[in-house]
Amino acid sequence: MRLTYETEEPTMLEESFLKIANRAPVMLWMSDTAKNFVYFNDPWLKFRGCTLQEELNHGWEQGVHEDDLSKVKKQFDKSFAKKEPYKIEYRLQNHKGQYRWIIDNGVPQFSDDNQFSGYIGSCFDIHEIKELEHRKEEFITAASHELKTPVTSLNVYLHLIDEYFTDNKIEKYGAYSKGATMQLNKINTLIEELLDLSRIQSGSLNYSWSEFSFCDMVSNIIEKMQLLHPNRQIDFSGECDGQIRGDVERLSQAIENLISNALKYSSSDNKIRIDISEDKNWVMLSVTDYGIGIATEHLSKIFKRFYRIPGKLEATYPGMGMGLYLSQKIINKHNGSISVESRENEYTKFIIKIPILKKK
Repeated sequence: MRLTYETEEPTMLEESFLKIANRAPVMLWMSDTAKNFVYFNDPWLKFRGCTLQEELNHGWEQGVHEDDLSKVKKQFDKSFAKKEPYKIEYRLQNHKGQYRWIIDNGVPQFSDDNQFSGYIGSCFDIHEIKELEHRKEEFITAASHELKTPVTSLNVYLHLIDEYFTDNKIEKYGAYSKGATMQLNKINTLIEELLDLSRIQSGSLNYSWSEFSFCDMVSNIIEKMQLLHPNRQIDFSGECDGQIRGDVERLSQAIENLISNALKYSSSDNKIRIDISEDKNWVMLSVTDYGIGIATEHLSKIFKRFYRIPGKLEATYPGMGMGLYLSQKIINKHNGSISVESRENEYTKFIIKIPILKKK
């Protein structure tokens, strides 16, 4: 369908399309097979305060924020080369000269004989949503920092109280103080997760890169987790001698979270299993528990921020749905991947792959 009219009148079919498109409650655009943008509907032109001729081909790029333009063009070129859908958020200047966040969805179009004919896209103004998200992240960061000081002080006082009870052999109250310390440590972990979450969202989560043995790191993690859970069975098998490049603390944090989840979502009389292996390019780690499992419809959502599986059974387990999101972000930062397999009431298995730097 041609949609730029310099010498020819639009066909009846095109006129019908234009009427529908111009009355749509969203901004629409179309491109041809050469990446030229050949159409923008009235809502787009009204938003931009521009004429159709000003926006055609690549004129619309003048309205994209300079910090976003290269990202937008790179994503479009990548999707265009593969003829696949794409989605991107960026700032677009409106008729008042203000930059507002929009979400742009593009879909490739094909003729009846499967010939590629360009893209059609739709854009929504999400500026208010982005501002709310930003304010939420600011609140989380501020609240987390404010909580750290009193929590640290409480930890010191509890240790002093525990020492007093221990020195005076008052076992009953000593057990109480130890229990309070354990709960305080859980609060501290939650605060750290909230801070890490805000750092990831702002792109300021720091990494300290070095080369180290993946297998040695995993062995140390398992030893630590077994000490923390002396009544649980953690079976560990496999070996690898691959060196990786990464942040030991951050990667350990991601793996510890998977092991903690495995222990949490399986009963106390169930063991968990950890397997490690490698091939020419990757070191692999799997963490398997034989607990409540995850329903198929939730598998694609569990790595989303704050996602918790609904249901009475899952609601009995504490958590805010941040651990898997943080683990995925950390592993992705290491150019790795994380996936999950599960069957309800049988097992859940998380699989991590990290690229090998070199062999020992």
